[in-house]
Amino acid sequence: MKEYKVIKTSIAEKTSWKMTTTMRPENMVAMSSLASATQLDKIRSHYIEKGKSPPSYTSMIIKAAALTMKKHPEANRAILGLPFFKKVYEFDNLDISVAVEKSLPALPGQPYAATIERPVNKNLDSINNELKHLVSCTEENEPKLKQFMFILKKIPAPFSLLLINSVYWFPRLWIKYRGCAAWVNSPAKAGTDLVVTCWPWPITFSFGIVKKRPIVIDDSVQVGLTIPLLLSFDRRIMGGAPASRVFATFVEIIESAEIYLERVR
Repeated sequence: MKEYKVIKTSIAEKTSWKMTTTMRPENMVAMSSLASATQLDKIRSHYIEKGKSPPSYTSMIIKAAALTMKKHPEANRAILGLPFFKKVYEFDNLDISVAVEKSLPALPGQPYAATIERPVNKNLDSINNELKHLVSCTEENEPKLKQFMFILKKIPAPFSLLLINSVYWFPRLWIKYRGCAAWVNSPAKAGTDLVVTCWPWPITFSFGIVKKRPIVIDDSVQVGLTIPLLLSFDRRIMGGAPASRVFATFVEIIESAEIYLERVR
């Protein structure tokens, strides 16, 4: 089955020297918005009413990110390849990677990048259960984590760095270990409103803590449940206008979660 295709553009060819580095801060642009979390909370409350464990906000953001990428396949791209031979690749898969906090050697509290396969086709309960497994998994019951830990523990630093960076050289390795062009990360969910930084993916969907904040509703200031959202993207992949449309879709899916993520009956 076809996994990706090479995007050939005269602009990319003429500026190929700019593609010799990956996801550097000067190539990344961020957009943010404060969105209503009312429908997200309604979905969670519905689970609680039925005596079930509610899906985490991360689960809902993962599905929203996948749906956004499905609607905008032109954004599902990454610049990959060996130095000076990089090309723009467009992926067909919609697997979303997510930051999972694990105890890595000499790096306490650092995230492990795990992949949720095809979240578009899964309900929130399934995604949430996968996330719970990834949080609690060990090297004994998660093959990719075992492989990653073996590289960190057993292989000398120069060679381990080469192995970890090999995903940036070969599209099939990227798909296997990084999913599609987008991932979900939220270091802000622990308490801060928003964190803006550079991540090693072309597109990052991130969110801050969900809480009540003053917002304008019907021309008056009211208190509403809100969620800060952020889109960070590689400006070599797409410009500001198409990125704005991607972000607008993401915000719409979050604010209309009952329609897009899971209907409450």
